[in-house]
Amino acid sequence: MKNFAIQVKQLPEPGLLNSDTFDIVENPVPELRDGEFLMRVIYLSIDAGSRAQLDDRGGYVIKTGPGQIMSGSGAVGQVIESRHPDWQVGDYLATTRSRWSSIIRVKGDTPFLTKIDPKAAPLEAYLGIFGMVGFTAWLGITQIAQAKATDTVLVSAAAGATGSVAGQLAKAIGATVIGIAGGAEKCQWVKQELGFDDCIDYKTGGIANSITKHCPLGVDVYYDNVGGAIQQAAFNAMNTHGRIALCGMVTQYSGEGEAPGPNLMDAIIKRLSLRGFLANDHMALLPTFQQEALNLYQRGQLNHYATVTKGIDNIHQAINSLTSGKNTGKQLCQIGEIE
Repeated sequence: MKNFAIQVKQLPEPGLLNSDTFDIVENPVPELRDGEFLMRVIYLSIDAGSRAQLDDRGGYVIKTGPGQIMSGSGAVGQVIESRHPDWQVGDYLATTRSRWSSIIRVKGDTPFLTKIDPKAAPLEAYLGIFGMVGFTAWLGITQIAQAKATDTVLVSAAAGATGSVAGQLAKAIGATVIGIAGGAEKCQWVKQELGFDDCIDYKTGGIANSITKHCPLGVDVYYDNVGGAIQQAAFNAMNTHGRIALCGMVTQYSGEGEAPGPNLMDAIIKRLSLRGFLANDHMALLPTFQQEALNLYQRGQLNHYATVTKGIDNIHQAINSLTSGKNTGKQLCQIGEIE
């Protein structure tokens, strides 16, 4: 067995990552102690924080500098050696946090390990609709914004990992759901595959007028993944006592900056509820979410979509796919084979 890890070579300039951002280094296979097992990583989750942790100018995630191994994302893999009675060689599992290595050592009692039945759903779905992405979407829609069947729900980055799930969950509640995505092809996908009522192409310009046109009764819930000019337009369209779930600011993650957000006088005049949130603060609700998500999946009300970049050497391309909006659904990097 060989164990390859993704190590930061140099911090990037703002914008897309180059191939020389990372080094692929060979490390020893970890030695097991009682109560542990080795996991062969198949899929790594590529998240907004995967880019943000390379930006040393601020942000909410951990920082990773030159010479350090990347970490923090979830992973799906298979047990290849075990010294824990509950984990057998051949078991598939998902973990919410992982070093970016092809083999990792896991304590068998680590919280929120999920044993996977590969016949129940695709393996990668456990980093999407059943993983932290789905959990984040569920929290924003059901707990933070408390969406109802009578609401008009607006979701930015609707073709992305979190937005695609947030919109599907709002539809399952019975709400009217309008997405915002980049390009006619993505908007068509959001409507046809995800079942949104409509989708706004922000690349055509005039985002404020488009929101007014597609949401003639105003917006009751805004699920914000992007910030910037789209956020500003959405605030202007909010109804009195509207609720805004602040999930992410993807326009800022690459370090290039973005137009400023809204004048918060709207929050006063319209008595808006704005709440930023991180899924890690609500982990006690993860089992509840996973059962609800599985029920929706089995009923056909929640579907999984992923963009998979193959090859550990292409990890920078996987991050670029996410930050440039090329992905549909969850962005993953496959670094191991499915047996």
